[in-house]
Amino acid sequence: MAPHLARLLLHTAHLVTFVVLVATGLLLLVPTLRAAVTGGYSLLIRETHRWGGVAFLVLPAVIVARAGARSVFVSPADRTLRAVWQGLHLGITIAIGGVLTLTGFALWSKRLVPEPITELSRTLHDWLTYGAIVLLAAHLGEVAVAAVVARIAAGTTSAVGHPRR
Repeated sequence: MAPHLARLLLHTAHLVTFVVLVATGLLLLVPTLRAAVTGGYSLLIRETHRWGGVAFLVLPAVIVARAGARSVFVSPADRTLRAVWQGLHLGITIAIGGVLTLTGFALWSKRLVPEPITELSRTLHDWLTYGAIVLLAAHLGEVAVAAVVARIAAGTTSAVGHPRR
């Protein structure tokens, strides 16, 4: 598999599963919203959230295993501020994803886990979700700024984003 295709699939799988998890998590967290959307408690929402969490872990792992870690995680040629940010972003994403997965499984099997660990898992899961949303917003902002800077540097657009004539 070509590295650019693997990275595209990895981003797509991660984004789609993350959006499913945030949407279903929000419906589980806010009963009035859930009632407005589904009419009340929905096992489908809970199961979609649980299995979305499994997909959040498994799909990227399958893509990386199929493409090879060296072709997906390419070291940058230059050590720029953006390259440092991207490496930091990747590390934080993997760490948050791992802890969200562990806490999600602890919540999923709460009958097997002691109550204090379940409560700690719930708190960590909630706060890390907020952190992941902020990280996604920062990532999208960084990509947008980098695209504008690259276009300006290439001379294809003006500073306000309009095509040059």
